[in-house]
Amino acid sequence: MNEFNEMIKKIGEELEIHVTLLSDNWTKVLEKGNKIHYITGYIFDLNNHCIGNIMDDKGLFYDLLKYKNIPIIEQCVIFNNYDKDKVLSYFNSHNQEVVVKANISNAGKDVYKITNEIELFSVIDRLLLSQFSVSICPYYHIKNEFRVIILNNEVRCIFGKIKPFVVGDGNKTILELAKEYNDYYKKHEEKIENPNYIPNKDEKVELSFKFNLSSGATTFTDIEDNLKNKIINLALKVTNELNISFASVDIILVDDELLVMETNSGVTLNNYILQNKNGYKIAYNIYKDAIRDMFK
Repeated sequence: MNEFNEMIKKIGEELEIHVTLLSDNWTKVLEKGNKIHYITGYIFDLNNHCIGNIMDDKGLFYDLLKYKNIPIIEQCVIFNNYDKDKVLSYFNSHNQEVVVKANISNAGKDVYKITNEIELFSVIDRLLLSQFSVSICPYYHIKNEFRVIILNNEVRCIFGKIKPFVVGDGNKTILELAKEYNDYYKKHEEKIENPNYIPNKDEKVELSFKFNLSSGATTFTDIEDNLKNKIINLALKVTNELNISFASVDIILVDDELLVMETNSGVTLNNYILQNKNGYKIAYNIYKDAIRDMFK
């Protein structure tokens, strides 16, 4: 966040926009002449408030894309006093392999892969203590996940994400290999399953079922042209038909089919910057144009 805030202040100086940081730097107040605009976290005030709420609510977003006949991962939203028999039936109908997550969340927080009944209800009940609603979806065996950054119907950045993994050498434990893999696992040893297991030489072990860059996943930009065009077309369909001005659209590839995973109202590029040579410049220009559009 600190680097992002410094970037926004630098852009403000370049565009002669006064930037004030409030609320522990979470709120950015941008002023020029008699105009005032805001950035809260990584959300720029380019989308209307209503679509922003829909984008951040997995259940509402699913309903809207289904209404628009846009392919999206299945979501089943449940609330307090839910029918346990119906939830169990849903769980069994998807081979007892589902993902349970807070309906409003980001960066992979409060997301759990569930494969047994006891854990299913334990996680749901725990999340509902702090959440208004919880989403359940089938577990998709994802080949790749992609992120597309769109500003005013123009694709500004596209990249793929690779789940964190290690390759065994026959000597080191998963924990030792993971710490060599990236800094995330140096700080989050507790996230590693079977940390003392020693993989065989050349054995690949995935460290997470999630593709979140904030949790150790990595990026790649070499995407085959035909696939890239299909990803872009699907992402643009989402933003065009839903009247979204600025967002990141996450799309997954499952059995040669592309499905929308989610769309984020907050456009975060921190880890992309760290992992790509020209990442800072690309992010800077995207944010600069977004701010410029705010003051048109």
